[in-house]
Amino acid sequence: MKRIGNIYKQIYKIDNIISAFNEVCKNTKNKNKSANFKDYKSIYIARIYTILETRSFVPGNYNVFTIYEPKERKIVSQNMQDKVINHLVARYILYPAILPRLLDVNVANRKGLGTSEGVRLSKKFHQTCKIKYGNYYILKCDVSKFFASIDHDILKEKLKKTIKDAESLKIIFDIIDVEKKV
Repeated sequence: MKRIGNIYKQIYKIDNIISAFNEVCKNTKNKNKSANFKDYKSIYIARIYTILETRSFVPGNYNVFTIYEPKERKIVSQNMQDKVINHLVARYILYPAILPRLLDVNVANRKGLGTSEGVRLSKKFHQTCKIKYGNYYILKCDVSKFFASIDHDILKEKLKKTIKDAESLKIIFDIIDVEKKV
């Protein structure tokens, strides 16, 4: 597959910023933060546009805390502005670059797919295995701290093989490297 380029300019189109802004506000659990962000919507949108257009984005530090229900988990969150920028990067840079390379059976974080499609595929695989093998086993496992264990250098090399747009790679790598500070 070809590497994609000339995609950075998509993230600072005003309509795209407004869409990502509204989605972040809708999905933010801290309603006080969301309300304050909405009160100054035009200022934040103008600031995000300027930051992205001038290529001066510097990700802020993560807010790190631990929750204990149902099990102990380390939660890492960002400020609202960084969340909007991450939505833009994901939607207009990463999705076009990565989604065509995913297996069709991967339903995680893909539009139009989700739990119901995952259940449907699971039933289909169950039926196929039952016919083909009769008796079979399924291994169910959970990789502890999976995302925290991803090697950033390997991830960056894989992204370089997929995306040729230097501006897009820079903003992605800046976001990836912020986690080293956590």
